[in-house]
Formats: sequence, C-alpha cells, structure tokens
Amino acid sequence: MKEQRSTAFKSRISRRITALLLAAALSVLSVIPVSTVPAQAASTTTWGVFIGTNLHGNTSKVKNYKSIVIDAQSYTKAEIKKLKSGGRKVYTYLSIGSVAKYRSYYKRFKKYTLGNYDNWPGEKWVDVSKTAWQNFIVNELVPNLRKKGVDGLWVDNTDVYYEYHRTSILNGLVSMLTKLHNKKIPIIINGGDVFVSKIISMGKSKIIDGVMQEEVLTRITGYSSNRFSRQTKADRTYYEAYLKRVKKAGRSIALLEYTKSSSMRKEIINYCKKHGYSYYISNNVDLK
Repeated sequence: MKEQRSTAFKSRISRRITALLLAAALSVLSVIPVSTVPAQAASTTTWGVFIGTNLHGNTSKVKNYKSIVIDAQSYTKAEIKKLKSGGRKVYTYLSIGSVAKYRSYYKRFKKYTLGNYDNWPGEKWVDVSKTAWQNFIVNELVPNLRKKGVDGLWVDNTDVYYEYHRTSILNGLVSMLTKLHNKKIPIIINGGDVFVSKIISMGKSKIIDGVMQEEVLTRITGYSSNRFSRQTKADRTYYEAYLKRVKKAGRSIALLEYTKSSSMRKEIINYCKKHGYSYYISNNVDLK
C-alpha cells in the first residue's frame, strides 16, 4: 500500500498458493479455541476509512460511523478530539512494514529498506528485523500518536512477510505487535493474510484484535479510473476460507470493499450482517 493502500490490488496467485498450503497445515494442526470477538470491532455497524483525505476535525463526513481510520500523523490533538465526539473510536493508520519518501523519518531509515513497493513509486519495504526500526515504531512513533488521543492502530504492510518470507521478518513483526499489544493498544491488521495465517498457526493470534480484509466480494479493476467489479470466484473462496480461520481464532473481522453499485452495496451489507462482520464500502480507491 502506498502507505495509504494495502497490497490487496496485487496479483494474488502466488500468495493464494502459499496461504492455501498454510490453511492445509492449519486444518491438521490448529487447536485454537473459539473465544469472544472483541465487542468494539465486532459489531455489524460500519467503519469509516478516511486515510486518503484530511478531515481536519470535521465530523460531518463521519457522523454515521462508530469507528473511523485516519492518518493521525497529519492531525492535531484538537482535531482528533473533535472526531471522537459522541464516543466515536479513532484508529490511526500505521505502516510497520514499509516507509514512504514523504514521511519525515524516511531518510533516517532509508538504509534499512529492502526494495521498491510495486506500483507505488516513492515507497519501499523495510527490514523489520532491525532493532532500530522496531524501537522507533514501538517507543517513538506510536507513543506520539497515542498522545494525540487515538484509540487504536490500523496496522498496514505486514505483507512484508509475504514479500520477504524470512523468519527474521516474521519475528520482527511479531515482536513489534506483541509489545504494542502489551501496552493495551487495540490493533487491527489491514490485509496481511499470509502473516495473520502464520500467527494463528503459531498460537499468537491474541497479539491482534482483528483484521480488515480488502476486496473479498469486490475487486478494483481500474486504479486510476476507479473501476470496480465483482471479485473472482477463486479469490473470494480463498478469502472466505481465510476469514473463517480468523473468526475461529476469536479475532474480529471487517471488510473493505469497493463499488459504485447500489445493489452491490446491499449485497455487501447483507453478507456482513449474516456473518457478523463489520465493513466499510468505498466508491474510490484513495479512500477519501
């Protein structure tokens, strides 16, 4: 994700093969009990995801949402306080697996980057096994965001484990998320299906509170033109099986879907109500 989009748009063929192998292993090895889904994120009310725009504390666009996602690095404490009016929960976007050039700390961690992020010029994957990066996220960046009043973290780009399938990368992600979890900070993972499947198989799913998965029922077919269509049967089948494992592990689930069709919106809403999932439906790729 270009720090404001996840890797859901990429080709999923090889990822699906990897994750299906993990699923097969899970079906044999997993003995994780079903636990109560966190109530805060598990209701079928909608989320609002607004990381492609700055609301500047204006609640007119978020009045119908109980939980919203913003990029709190672009907000003041006063603006976030306004957005929390009426008991609304505010989660901040947080990329722990990549860094974009426009971030103030890019030059500081450029030496730890691994490679370019396909389709998003100006963003690079980060070697999350580096202690300096982990300390920055856990002890510097997140505390600063928490001081602004955010309620939780919407964590992106754990897909770095899919891109660089190394034990050191896995351990780096687990270490950061465990430390953040120990600070009692609610954590929602955006995407990251291969990583999440892995921590479920390891019995470590409790270091996150839930997931938000993009393009389960719909898919983006034109990124510059905001064109959307129904998800392919193969990808939908894969994601539905994955989400069943997430739910069995007791984690909450939300869908992030894209459509301009009123009939498709109804289908998404009914699907989520049936399965007990939260959701957000966007009519543009940039999540404005």
